[in-house]
Amino acid sequence: MTKNLLPHYWRKVSVGLFVFAIAGWILNTAKPGLLSIEPFLLGYILKIMFFLSLLLFVFAQEKKEAERYAQLRIKSLFTAVPAAGFLLVFEFFAEVLFEGKNAETTSGYEIMVFILLMYYLSFYIRKNVKTVAA
Repeated sequence: MTKNLLPHYWRKVSVGLFVFAIAGWILNTAKPGLLSIEPFLLGYILKIMFFLSLLLFVFAQEKKEAERYAQLRIKSLFTAVPAAGFLLVFEFFAEVLFEGKNAETTSGYEIMVFILLMYYLSFYIRKNVKTVAA
């Protein structure tokens, strides 16, 4: 499993990309005309940078990758995907019930961000929980 993951230093790259995206978003919000890029286009670029930083962070190896982590990654994936499916169905019915004809469905970007965040949160919790042999 670890041969399919990125080296650990990609986590530092992803954190740098994340900080750059957040700083750009704050700058874009504070002074929209400061950069020569249209604020609407800059917003999309920053969303892509945020998503890319999240992808790099999730698919980078741990500093000391253990064999147990491969199993935890698979379990976390099987937690994140059904949770995202539930979110999609719940959000769809909530929008239809409360908004009616003005309903907006969740975009693929939002679903992917939710899956990646849920995956990493699940992996992090499972990795740090101490198991006791019975």
